[in-house]
Amino acid sequence: MKYFLITIFSLCLYSAATAQNTGNYTPVAKKFFDLMESGKYHDAYRMLDTSVTRLVSEKENTDGWKDIMAKLGKLKKQTKSRVEEIKPYTDVFLTCAFDSGTIDLKVVFKDGPAIIGYFFVPVQKYSPPSYADTTAMIERNVEVKSGTYSLSGILTLPKKGGPFPVVVLVHGSGPHDKDETIGSNKPFKDLALGLAAKGIATLRYDKRTFAYGAKSAPDPRRITLKEETVDDAESALRLTKTFKEIDANKIFLLGHSLGAIAAPRIAKAAPFTAGIIFMAGNARSFEDVILDQMAYILPLQAPKKQADSILQEVTNQVARIRRRDFNDSTAKLPLGLSGIYWRDIKNYDQVITAMQLQIPMLFLQGDKDYQVTMKDFNLWKKSLRAKKNATFISYPGLFHLFMPGDGKPSDYERTGHISEQVISDIAEWIKK
Repeated sequence: MKYFLITIFSLCLYSAATAQNTGNYTPVAKKFFDLMESGKYHDAYRMLDTSVTRLVSEKENTDGWKDIMAKLGKLKKQTKSRVEEIKPYTDVFLTCAFDSGTIDLKVVFKDGPAIIGYFFVPVQKYSPPSYADTTAMIERNVEVKSGTYSLSGILTLPKKGGPFPVVVLVHGSGPHDKDETIGSNKPFKDLALGLAAKGIATLRYDKRTFAYGAKSAPDPRRITLKEETVDDAESALRLTKTFKEIDANKIFLLGHSLGAIAAPRIAKAAPFTAGIIFMAGNARSFEDVILDQMAYILPLQAPKKQADSILQEVTNQVARIRRRDFNDSTAKLPLGLSGIYWRDIKNYDQVITAMQLQIPMLFLQGDKDYQVTMKDFNLWKKSLRAKKNATFISYPGLFHLFMPGDGKPSDYERTGHISEQVISDIAEWIKK
């Protein structure tokens, strides 16, 4: 069954955080559901944001809903609701019991009461992976501090032995919590539990843009990769040196997606870093990856005319970045990022920076990843072919979260766990 109705393009390499007043969105979500369920499709359509109505006509919206309802059957009752906030988005989940079973309607808001996306998702909760023995580890709350910013973190330790190697986990794109929660999946929690079972500690923490939103920099207009990721990762690395359970000579950095892009820059700022694990880090330019992502995703998620129109707009924006035809105040740049952010990205080359490092580096890549692809993995291999400190492993059948997938956006709708083989390869490499 295809649960997705209207999607927001939130699985791109980066999603900028913006300020918002979340308010109480649950009544709005319930009103939308009640209108659709009672056949008042026009009134419900008027509750959608213009960013949605530009892509989906009222008829398409109505037909899509009717198609799903035909599969779900008669509504028995709407049982409960919950709210999750992953800044700048607020998600309201309405649990609904139909003849065919119970399912959640996820209604998405940003910056106001207009709905920017909605879709049905299975009702699922996180459970530890089979390779994790939670009785053989302990977790302790910690704080990662960078200047005036304080981030909630968790130090996960094996119960026996020590001092332990430790891995600091650095998030991918967008405002993430400490588990890097995406839907029902928690890849960073998988890593923490899996590595603890192998005798390795981890530190994971809320990303600054998750905890502070637009206040992630003193001047929100001037946020760069440094404020978004680098400063806090460096602080987290330094924090691990203060724990008696940690071997100060075995402090490793793991970056996923955007975190992998930033990893060489972070390691230069924290020269005591013992090694870097790159998980799905792009070697190509930021703008090239964005364009490839959009060219792949848009035809899957929008009618051809709208997809072509959006892709042309993104292509024009990317062309400006390639020409460096922008300044600090230029608007309408890719992903809505500021000229300041783009200048910082263009002045940083992750491949050249990695080539300058002498510490061990492990590059991991799933071959079903459509966001950061095997093109990037092979470019890393080519660029670092003379470096004896670089190790490369690719995995058949794994997508961007290093879980089994088909290479489609629907991969994110399934609940899974990071492959046990990935956990084993990381642990073996650290213990060399």
